Amino acid sequence: MGSRFGGRAWLPDGCPPRCAACDAPMPLLLQLDLGEAPGDLGRGLLQAFYCADPDCEQKCDGWVPFSRIHRVRIVAGTGALDETRNTDYPARSIVSWAALDDMPSAEDHEVLGLEATYDFKANTVSIRCPSVGLNAGAIPIDDLPVEEIADAASGDKLLGWPHWVQGPEYAQCPRCRNLMRYLFQIESRKNLPIMWGDLGVAHIFQCVSHPDVLTMAWACS
Repeated sequence: MGSRFGGRAWLPDGCPPRCAACDAPMPLLLQLDLGEAPGDLGRGLLQAFYCADPDCEQKCDGWVPFSRIHRVRIVAGTGALDETRNTDYPARSIVSWAALDDMPSAEDHEVLGLEATYDFKANTVSIRCPSVGLNAGAIPIDDLPVEEIADAASGDKLLGWPHWVQGPEYAQCPRCRNLMRYLFQIESRKNLPIMWGDLGVAHIFQCVSHPDVLTMAWACS
């Protein structure tokens, strides 16, 4: 089993998830052994599948959460590897995790209480965060770009903050309608030979109240 990008999927029932558009088995993007991953993520294998047919991607808006051409799930560690087909993506094992300091991108600042008020005539920006008593007053815009206050790391990563491409796009749980938490990030052409649009980024989400509700979405510039 183990954690890895690509390779053969571990199938509890012997049947790989199939694309709802073309009915082809979907290749494995990511498999995470949650019990061995950092953070309190529970147990089981998190698996993300995505149809390899670009026509399905266009017909079914593959970039949106809960599209019919991708499937994210958590399964038990029983079953066997999929031996019915060649893998679409070579397996790359995740053998260790490196901790890093991650900060929310500028697109998440406002919802977290960080306010930036621009005065373009005076070429200044005022930074406030009432919850922590921050009131920076007027600062020359060129001296402190808001994006430099904090920014989410790019690349493939577990937890932390999403590195948004087109602004915040958190998935919404279809059961409770709450925004789902960000779980994993997959960047174009890092550990998978996949291009999300034009050098885009994909994100995997999980509902905190309904941990069995998972999905993915991606965006590009």
